[in-house]
Amino acid sequence: MRAGRFLCLLLLLASGVAAAEGRPFESLDPDTQAALSRSRAEWDRLPADRQDELVRRAQQWRQLSPQQKQELRQRYERWKELPPEKRQELKQRYQQFQQLPPEKREQLRERWQSLSPDERDAMRQRFKAEREQARDAQREEKRQAREQRRAPGADGHQEGRGKNREARPEGQGENSENRQERKEKRKKQKERDRE
Repeated sequence: MRAGRFLCLLLLLASGVAAAEGRPFESLDPDTQAALSRSRAEWDRLPADRQDELVRRAQQWRQLSPQQKQELRQRYERWKELPPEKRQELKQRYQQFQQLPPEKREQLRERWQSLSPDERDAMRQRFKAEREQARDAQREEKRQAREQRRAPGADGHQEGRGKNREARPEGQGENSENRQERKEKRKKQKERDRE
């Protein structure tokens, strides 16, 4: 009976009927139904290609060892604990990876898998440090831009603020030499504060 059902499903897929309409949840084998029980309510509304993807993943899950399943569960728990910004960053990096040519992706996978666990950890630490440096540089640029916008002129008004503010005529407000001197003093003071 099971072989007959499989043959019918195979024929339907070959004819394109199942691909156009999807497959009934009841047509799945009991193990696959159990693995996909959370998707049962919306199964009939899912596109056929999404159904096929879920079935394929459920079959892959069943083939994993208990240790592999436990590792995947732990990864998922860590994923759920990540802040939304970090998840978004990882999704973007994954999408960038997926856009690489297949041979380049395979080359990168092979190179990663050839590394020892210590080398992988060192690589992760290096990537983390590079990301932190990039974030710090962005923060510093934003901070400097804010300071520049907030720097008051000699008359106490902030230059460049407000849409309707007219340009000051020559000789009014702070001249550029004084402004530059103040910037340099602030910069030196910050360097001393960092030490």
